[in-house]
Amino acid sequence: MMNKITGKQPEKSEKSEAIPKQLEDVEASIEKIFGVLKGPSLVSGEANGQSEQTQTGEQNQAGSSQSQTNGQNQTEGGSQQKEQSGKSSSGQTNTNQVADPFQQAALEINKLHYLWNEIMPEINKKGAPKKLTEDFSNSLNNLTESVTTKDKMKIMLALNALYAKIPNVYALYKTNISPEIKNIIYFSRSTILFAESKDWGKASVAIKELKSSWAMLNNALEGKQQDDSGKLDMSILELEKVVQEQNTQLVQIKGKITLANIAALQKSLQEAQQSEKQKK
Repeated sequence: MMNKITGKQPEKSEKSEAIPKQLEDVEASIEKIFGVLKGPSLVSGEANGQSEQTQTGEQNQAGSSQSQTNGQNQTEGGSQQKEQSGKSSSGQTNTNQVADPFQQAALEINKLHYLWNEIMPEINKKGAPKKLTEDFSNSLNNLTESVTTKDKMKIMLALNALYAKIPNVYALYKTNISPEIKNIIYFSRSTILFAESKDWGKASVAIKELKSSWAMLNNALEGKQQDDSGKLDMSILELEKVVQEQNTQLVQIKGKITLANIAALQKSLQEAQQSEKQKK
């Protein structure tokens, strides 16, 4: 399961390369799919959900107010419009409340195919091994097929298998942020998913690889971002403990905390990199 990072971090004298927006969009789409499936996403979907509900409520309220106003001006026409508006509003509300997550996932997966098509020429120029591009394409195709099963766990495992290729794509670019952090995300998610599916053997392997990957990144940090790295270190140890106890519920909780700490560390590293650029 362990991914081998093939890229090198730039020397201090070397210029850090920009990551293509399409690659960042690929990663964002993967996180969005995990979110709509209520899975272990690095980005919480609660804010988006609340925003959508608020927007829907405002639209329905506006529609209702407009219907009442028209009804006062013209009773018969207003009544008909109110009835039609009510049906339409009801239908719209039901659609938003019972949004099909598998349909949402399918739309986002379709977007992934276009993004991958855009970025392939770029990463080929960067010297991407043929196996990397073939593996990514095969994993994307497998993900596309999995969504037709409407099996949430099967889709998320296929999605995580696709994400497993992300670290080596990032490794093609010389940046001040080690692509190893992407492996940490992958192994954390693997631990959570395998625990949820009661595959404790694979969950145990995943947590060991998570610890190994984190040790490599933590050493590379050389004492930087101590607060964020300290929190992540402790959360990984707690995650390991509940995996050993085979406690599914606690793995979900500790796993989400671990992902949140990874997100915080990643943001901190990105801000530090941006600060360095501004100084130059």
